[in-house]
Amino acid sequence: MKGKLVFKLGILTIILSFLLVIPALGQKAQTNEALGQQLKTYKANILKELKVAPDKDKALVELEEKYSIQRAEIVDASKKAWDNLVAALAAPKPDDAKIKAAVSAYIDAEAKMYTSFRKQLDEELAQMTPVQQGKYLVAMEKWRQQCMPKVCIPVTKK
Repeated sequence: MKGKLVFKLGILTIILSFLLVIPALGQKAQTNEALGQQLKTYKANILKELKVAPDKDKALVELEEKYSIQRAEIVDASKKAWDNLVAALAAPKPDDAKIKAAVSAYIDAEAKMYTSFRKQLDEELAQMTPVQQGKYLVAMEKWRQQCMPKVCIPVTKK
């Protein structure tokens, strides 16, 4: 009798855990999507304020879409590489070759992400005058500071 009770309590615990975790996962995805949409809206408003020519505005929107799709693929590769690294490290006897390959794959994915952001910025700035470029960079930095106010940048003082 006691064994059945423990079994039922275990099943109930698992079910309740799933009910608590699943909404949190959905909420995170909505938050990321909402943040992405907020950024697109913010950029559109900045471009209006900067009085970017309509043809250049269209090119900038196309760049945003192009790099958004590209980064979604990079994020998937990065997540896969991270999961492989975590799994390789969790093995009872970690295999150096697997860990080395997983580290390399993860670093490559992260490098592609940084390169993607850099290329997008370069292509965006190429569509603007120097004054627009400066104002755009200031506006985007304000956005980053609002989204990540507690990000630490190490500074070495002499």
